[in-house]
Amino acid sequence: MTRKQFETLDLDNLEQNLQQAAELIAGRIRAIACDPVKQNISFEELAAIIPCDLPDEGHGPEAVIGEVARHIEPYSTRIGHPRFLAWITTSPGPAGTIGDMLCTGLNQAPLSFKGGPAATVLEEIVLGWFAGMFGMPEGWGGTIVSGGTMANLMGLTVARRVHAPQVHARGMQGLERPLVLYVSDQGHMSVTRSAVLLGIGEDNVRAVPSDSACRMIPHELEKAVQQDRRAGRLPFCVVAQAGSVTTGAVDPLPDIAAICRRENMWMHVDAAYGGAVMLADELRPLLAGIELADSVCVDPHKWFFVPLECGITLFRSREQQLETFRAKAAYLGAENPHDLKNTTFILSRANRALKVWFAFRSYGRLRIARIIRRNMELARQLYGLMCDHPEWEPLAPAPLSIVCGRYTPSAAVRGCWTEQQIDDLQLQMIEELERSGTALLTPAAVNGRAGVRVCIANHRTTPEDITLIFNTLTAIGTRIARPDEHETAGE
Repeated sequence: MTRKQFETLDLDNLEQNLQQAAELIAGRIRAIACDPVKQNISFEELAAIIPCDLPDEGHGPEAVIGEVARHIEPYSTRIGHPRFLAWITTSPGPAGTIGDMLCTGLNQAPLSFKGGPAATVLEEIVLGWFAGMFGMPEGWGGTIVSGGTMANLMGLTVARRVHAPQVHARGMQGLERPLVLYVSDQGHMSVTRSAVLLGIGEDNVRAVPSDSACRMIPHELEKAVQQDRRAGRLPFCVVAQAGSVTTGAVDPLPDIAAICRRENMWMHVDAAYGGAVMLADELRPLLAGIELADSVCVDPHKWFFVPLECGITLFRSREQQLETFRAKAAYLGAENPHDLKNTTFILSRANRALKVWFAFRSYGRLRIARIIRRNMELARQLYGLMCDHPEWEPLAPAPLSIVCGRYTPSAAVRGCWTEQQIDDLQLQMIEELERSGTALLTPAAVNGRAGVRVCIANHRTTPEDITLIFNTLTAIGTRIARPDEHETAGE
């Protein structure tokens, strides 16, 4: 009996279908800078538009791609838009998109070497690039995961294994003293979530105070560690920020490393966003001390302009990593020293290394570094605009490419506004800007004060975009703060 006598899911016009899908993607990229950045539509309205029936007989890919073009693509946020400056999920370079398409098409399963020989080698190559970038010593380890949340979890999992090895067999109930984790009050929410998943618990995560520049204060860290030791707890890990999520602050990494060595604690650095500056030789000193870390989290899908999803954890010791995650099961077959199943607790995994390799090979390190440098120059432009305007003030320094600022009504009407009303005004301005389709930003809370957060991690953003956003926000703030004057001017 021939293969053709069996029903499969193969398509009769595969090449044409792929071309149709590729044209849809290419058209979107060509028009990515068109307004609006995001459509104003509710969940209910959109649910009424997107076809929802599960057909007994399929409509065929040509028809379904048409449905995507009509009902899905128009309502997909333009994350690559030059004025999408919200989350650090940044604008992917189209070369990375091609790499991602190839990854899906090749559909490798590199949990074992035989499930993806080329994919396994690609992961080693890409991790080697990053290990060199971050100054990892001989014997380093690493893994590619979905993003920063998972990458932080990987680092903290190995930290727990090293500092509380009995947990591996006996669980957390085998500990005589509770583990304590330290992170600045600017830390990413994934750190606390990781502590919950690892059984450490929210109550054993210490938010170490930060200074006026939003950087962890080493003296406060030391004080917290000593307090916990006196209380019979076991300090085991510090998470330092190398580009905090709100302001882009970089903690004093050498000082934190010295404390960790002195107190026998693991040092994990969350460089999910800020790690990209390591591509540019003259910017590397901004993260001086990161080479002292026991583990590092960095996200290629952030400021490296690679499409979602892609995160990396690097380890100073590959042996410690393998001791934590080694997986054995008869159905997995004979062991190969390069099996990726032993580098993380995830078994089924995509070949995410391919899109990173493809993007970096296509663009080269220096081209990506130039974009990063330009993003930082744009941040300085916006920071300067806020400093020079009487109704704006920066809320924190802008060491990388995130700027947080606060609009305050002019002196003529400021006495009529409470601090809470000014806080509320920031969100009103952001929401109105978003409704206009001009830009997509996020709010910020810095040292108890609300503001506007602009994350410039986009390869398409220009100085004109920054000026437009600033002028539009200012106009919105002025109109809301002085409605009577605005109405008079319009009459």
